[in-house]
Amino acid sequence: MLPLLLLLTGCDGWLESPRPPPPVPAPEGSVAQGTAARRAALAPPGPPVDDALLREGAEAFRIFCTPCHGPTGAGDGVVTRHGHPPIPPLPHDAVRSMTVLQTNLAGAHPVEGRLDPRQRWAVSRFVERLP
Repeated sequence: MLPLLLLLTGCDGWLESPRPPPPVPAPEGSVAQGTAARRAALAPPGPPVDDALLREGAEAFRIFCTPCHGPTGAGDGVVTRHGHPPIPPLPHDAVRSMTVLQTNLAGAHPVEGRLDPRQRWAVSRFVERLP
């Protein structure tokens, strides 16, 4: 007990750390590192559509989209059966689906940190082929 009390009394006189300076705004016209490449990767038409891309899209859709949008993208996922407000169906046009994924349209969960540009295109191309 005594060692603990000694430790606690030793911390009493520490000065508060100074606040860091506010961030300096980026120069006008500058582009963050990697932004141009990311924009190019997100721009239509996206990567070539092949079986591997569609399999990747199906897997990502199953994990990230099905709970809300359901297996066909109609907005009838399991969350709607548990009180979640109605969810709009996904657009079957790949470019519109990419817009939804990129802008979190209608309050969709953000995917930027979860799906890289190729994976977003994969989901969009998969959704394009849903019935």
